[in-house]
Amino acid sequence: MRIASPIVLIVCGILALVGLFKAWIDVSFMGFGVSLTGWDAMTLDGLAWEPLLVLIGSIILLICSITALVLGIVRKARGVVIGMGIASVLAAIMVLAGPVKILIEIATDEFASMSVLGVGIYLCIAAAVIAFIFGILAAAVR
Repeated sequence: MRIASPIVLIVCGILALVGLFKAWIDVSFMGFGVSLTGWDAMTLDGLAWEPLLVLIGSIILLICSITALVLGIVRKARGVVIGMGIASVLAAIMVLAGPVKILIEIATDEFASMSVLGVGIYLCIAAAVIAFIFGILAAAVR
């Protein structure tokens, strides 16, 4: 698990970044459809914090997992790898916080019938949950 967990964390970081550029919300009103990605929401809304959390969390996740992978292969720096696993868990929580906030907003909105969640938000949530699990496994290296 010393090598496998960081590899899965790298894949999860990449998936979270890909999910940021996929459609988060598809809004249709009177025959017109608009697809809004996380990146669009971040740049158009004046740096909305939900996609910004996904961006920062996925970058931290990638940095921590690459560091844990290199240190796991090159030398057996057990303490640093454990620290990178804990940092990966915190980064996964950051990635998960943004899409969950969007889900709560859409569930409590009165116009929720006009909007449909896109594949990007689900991709970010799935990547964050898997990264959370494998971050714990990376931190529990023996």
